Amino acid sequence: MALLGVLCLVALVAPLLATELPWLSRGEAGLTSPALRRWAGLETTGGGTRLLSAPVAHDPAALDLQAVLSAPSPANWLGTDVLGRDMAARLIHGSRVSLSVGLLSALFALVLGIPLGAWAGYRGGWADAAVSRTIETALCFPTLLIALMLLAAAPSWLAGISDVLRVALVLGVTGWVPVARYLRGEFIKLKRSDMVTAARALGVGHGRIMVRHILPCSLAPVLVTAAFAVGAAIAVEAALSFLGLGVRPPVSTWGGLLADAQEHVDRAWWLALFPGMALFLAVLGCNVLGEGVRDLLDPRHRG
Repeated sequence: MALLGVLCLVALVAPLLATELPWLSRGEAGLTSPALRRWAGLETTGGGTRLLSAPVAHDPAALDLQAVLSAPSPANWLGTDVLGRDMAARLIHGSRVSLSVGLLSALFALVLGIPLGAWAGYRGGWADAAVSRTIETALCFPTLLIALMLLAAAPSWLAGISDVLRVALVLGVTGWVPVARYLRGEFIKLKRSDMVTAARALGVGHGRIMVRHILPCSLAPVLVTAAFAVGAAIAVEAALSFLGLGVRPPVSTWGGLLADAQEHVDRAWWLALFPGMALFLAVLGCNVLGEGVRDLLDPRHRG
């Protein structure tokens, strides 16, 4: 949680951490914060005396052809890329896209998987058969392959939305299967419990039984699956950006940074090292958090 919290905080305040605008300047109107005003969506004014700069005083899209492929230095902490753009600024801004895709795709997976899994497990019969066959069919294909197919043959309405939302939606559509499968199993087990039998004897309706009695007791494996799904989505988004079907340039993403690094990694090691480390830490944090939630909620792992 601490690791993911730091990464999410960096993503949230990325426009403040990496910007060419000063944190504090003195102009005709007195002390102002151009960086904070831009982050808040307010109009910024140029000029004035710079009093306090951002930790990474570079714009992620600013080109500097005099500093192409510069090694890490005090001027550019993590070096520069083939166009002279500061790697630290691009890495910080790329965290917004990668983490947003991971969280949104997990949310979409929960929105799809929870109703389908609950409906199949509680109703049984043809509903269970239909959802189960769909799950089995989806499990026959790798997630990355399905995502590539959907993105390559995207309908017009999907191609018209933002890249971040488009990739997150596609990954959510492909990531609902584990959520539905685990929730279906929990509903099948709990619908025969004494709790549900007593609720039916009191005349409680099916919808209330599902939402108020079974669902809260079935969320443990779903929460664990959601934590792992965030890490998996971040990795898949990086792979899609690496292949050119993810978030398109000039927006910075960790996968896009790795794609840019492949042609110059032999003489600019920092281009692949730092985005790879950021991707590794994000996925590691999600997986460790998922394991921790599983151990917390599973009584067999309690000491």
